[in-house]
This record gives sequence, structure tokens and C-alpha cells, in this order.
Amino acid sequence: MTPERDAPTELLSDGLPWLPRPQPVDAGPAPAAGAGGAVAKSLLHPGIDAGRLRDEGEIARGGMGAIHRVRDRDLRRDVALKVIHPGLAGDPRYARRFVNEARITAALGHPGVVPVHDLVLRPDGHASYTMRLVEGRRLGALIDAQATRADLEFILQCLARVCDTLAYAHSRGVVHCDLKPDNIMVGDFGEVYVMDWGCAHVVGDRSLVDDVPESEDSIVGTPRYMAPEQARGEQSRIDVRTDVFAVGAVLYRALAGRPPYEGPTAAALAAAQRGEFTPIDHLEGMPFKPPPMLTAIVNKAMSPDPLRRHASAADLAEDLRDFLRGGDWYAMQVFAPGCEIVSEGDWADAAYIITAGRCEVRRRDPADPRRLHTLRVLEPGDVFGEAAVFADVPRSASVVALEEVRAIVVGRSSLEQLADRTYLGKFVQALAKRFLEADSRR
Repeated sequence: MTPERDAPTELLSDGLPWLPRPQPVDAGPAPAAGAGGAVAKSLLHPGIDAGRLRDEGEIARGGMGAIHRVRDRDLRRDVALKVIHPGLAGDPRYARRFVNEARITAALGHPGVVPVHDLVLRPDGHASYTMRLVEGRRLGALIDAQATRADLEFILQCLARVCDTLAYAHSRGVVHCDLKPDNIMVGDFGEVYVMDWGCAHVVGDRSLVDDVPESEDSIVGTPRYMAPEQARGEQSRIDVRTDVFAVGAVLYRALAGRPPYEGPTAAALAAAQRGEFTPIDHLEGMPFKPPPMLTAIVNKAMSPDPLRRHASAADLAEDLRDFLRGGDWYAMQVFAPGCEIVSEGDWADAAYIITAGRCEVRRRDPADPRRLHTLRVLEPGDVFGEAAVFADVPRSASVVALEEVRAIVVGRSSLEQLADRTYLGKFVQALAKRFLEADSRR
């Protein structure tokens, strides 16, 4: 799969102020300006005219502006220079939005937002600003390249960091409104940046921007990741939970390999307006079935009803980190009534956590193997099968489903890692062996 390069419905996505590896972004032909077709230096930045900055070429392009890599001769560093497209500079609406993007980005003094160095405004509407140039990869590229559980864990860590950045922006009254994999940049040393604030919605105090709020029927953003209220142009209903939905949609893409809404832009927008997408746990042909807890996080974040979503980006970050700490990667299995889930005498390959239904623990009579004794009944919340795994002995009893049983299955390798890598695992392993010894004597 290739990363999406989705465009908002009213405004094309802006160029990204970083240099992707291993190849630069294909920026396409440069916009014409004058007879020569090249953008005049005077339209880029006065620092270039003065010789302090050296333009090293365009590296990315979006709907409102182009990104150039620029060498600062005085500070001897490379920076990113974003310049409004000459054809849009004369349109007050686009010129204001470009300037608002620079000011909003500059006002968000958070490690997850690229710092803006300066802003240049000209009477004719031409504008540009410089900011840090960060080398890295889009999250979309990482999603496409993931091959192991460790890759997905890293993506989840990145999304938790994205939530931290959004929580800060929300505290300043700024809702991103165009979050998607290609607007999240990941560096080589733990940096995670939320990029492209050109579609941001400012709530409350609007002194940060110059223009009036969007009209109630305005739709700005990327349909494939939009919350229903945003897709319907309900500007008054856009709030922090709109970004929560988008984070959930990015996580959906990471798990499913595709965004929630597919097809042409018009079709994706119509589906987003209705909030109609296939739930992550109902998708067919997925690379792997997501763990129940992770599925629950996606479903909550992407609820069509904002009141049923996480109340804040911070709450979503907490859920993601709880999942990563808990390691709840395990599959859920369903067992029919009468099914023998584990058999006495077999070597153990897994342990089970019952989430629904009841089981019966049975053991053969040593004097008459044809007779079975019922030892106890297990209910939701009970665990079985772990002692034989930790002690590395055959199972001492069978467990049979009395009714339909749902259970989380924890594989032997996971339990062995717990025993080998943690002190708690050592305690559990020792207790399991002592329990089996006492049970045998009894």
C-alpha cells in the first residue's frame, strides 16, 4: 500500500515541513510565476534576497504553499521555508488562512509542534515563514511498513505522543481538524510531531487568528479520517472529541491497513457524514485480529456520538498507555457448550482468562480412570491452565465448557517471557510449582 495523500474537501493539504527519507517528496512541477516559470526570490523570503538564506530547492507541496529547504548561512543550519502559492496570495481567504496557520503553529509551544522562527507578510498578500526542518518519516509510511507486533507497539507509542500534543493544543483552544497518518512525523530519536495546522479550528478566544469563524456549513479536513460532525459542516459542534475521533481513525488504519472511509472523496465524505464504517472487529482479511482491549479503544474513540468517545485526548492517551503496559495482545476464543478446552495429561501450551460463561474442572479417578470427579466450577474472571505452563508439567485436570464460554488465551511464550523477565513472574512460577506439589500430595 502507498500512503494516502488525501486532500481536505475545501483546502488541499499543505506541504510538510520535513524532508522524508530515503527520497524527497515528489512535489510535482513548480507553480508558474512570470515568464520564466520560476518563483522569484523576492517572493520567497527577504533573507534570500539579502544573502543570509540560501534556497536549496522545493521539497514538498500542498494546497496553499510549497516547502523549501533553506540554508541559514549565519547560524549554519538548515531550516524549512513555507511559501504561499503565488496564485493564492491575491485571495484574502487563502492568505488569511496561511497566516493563521503560521500564527497557530507558532503559538503552540510544545515539543510535538515544529517551532516557527519568523513570519513575513507583504502588502500584495504574499507570505512566508521559516521553521525547524526535521528529517524523518510520515506515520503513514511506518504503518505501511509494519511487519511485527513490535512495529505496532511503536505506532501506538507514537499515537499516545500525538494525543499529548493534541491535549496541549486543546488547552489553548485549538482543534487540529486534519489529523491523518501523513500529518504525523516521526524522527529517528523519539521525536513525534503533529504537522499541518492549516485546517485548525479555534474555539473560545479567537484573538490568535484574524478572520471570523467558519460558516456553519463549511467542511474543511480530510474525509477519510473525519468525525461525522466535522463532515457535516457542523462547526459549532467541533471540539476536542473531533480530534479524538481522528486519532481513532488513524489507529483504525494502523490495524486494518486502510482508512475507515474509502473510495472517491465524495463517497468517503458521504459515509463520514453518516458515520458509516465497518467496525474494526467485523473486518475480514485483516493481517491479524486486534486484541479485545485495543478494539475497544478504537470503537470508543470512533463512536459516531461525540458523547460516547473519550472525553479528551489525554484520556485516549491514558488508554493507549494502559494497553501497552498491560500487554493485552492476546486472542479471544469462543468455546461451545461441552467443549473440552484443556485435557488432563496434555502438555500445556496456553493459559485462559474467562470473560463470559462457566466451566467445570474435572479429574480422572486414579483407581478407575473411567470415573471423573468434578473439582470446581470456574466463572468469569477466573484463570486456569497457568500452573502447568509455569511448572512445565502435563495438565493435572480437564476443563469443560458448561455453556458458551469466551476466554482470553495467553500463549506459552508470553507466560515464559513473564517468568524470565520479571520478578513477579518468578514469584508466580514458584507458586505454581508449590501448588502442583501440594495438589499431588493431597
